[in-house]
Amino acid sequence: MQYDGPKYPKRKGSKPADLGPRPDGSLKGCDFVKPNCFSTSVLDEDELAELSVGYLIPPFEYTKSQSEAMQDLVSVIKAYIPGQNKIDGGGFKIITQTDNYLYIQFQSLKYGYIDDVEFSLKDDRVNMRSSSRLGYLDFGVNAKRLNFISEKLGLLDGWKTSQITASTHPGYFEKNIR
Repeated sequence: MQYDGPKYPKRKGSKPADLGPRPDGSLKGCDFVKPNCFSTSVLDEDELAELSVGYLIPPFEYTKSQSEAMQDLVSVIKAYIPGQNKIDGGGFKIITQTDNYLYIQFQSLKYGYIDDVEFSLKDDRVNMRSSSRLGYLDFGVNAKRLNFISEKLGLLDGWKTSQITASTHPGYFEKNIR
């Protein structure tokens, strides 16, 4: 999809150097100060649970082989519609795909902001992280994106997913949704 509107300088930001699955299958946590990220993992073992509650989400669960679960996940990502729910109009690109890890970059339409999204499959669970590279707020983009993926996977046999809502993450929604 090509954007033919006014030209704005693209503001992609730098790719984080510390992405990827940890040995236990977890992923990087989020900076608990900025409400523009969700993760199934905390930043490190010393991080206080009360500081990470604003961005922590439960992992998805599956009752099929890891290979089948990855196939489902990749199919849902490839069927993702750029611009759905007025987000990610610049499209997306799968950067890394292995048998247990998926890394995708999603791009906003107008300014070309990049969000980094990761999935790590291990022990019948999908750990995930969706984070904006730049800015403070994300105006609901990361929640909308993960909710789209959650909804589509939840329609398939063998998946248990959950949505990010104002009741599960009130601080995020108070700041991002107007």
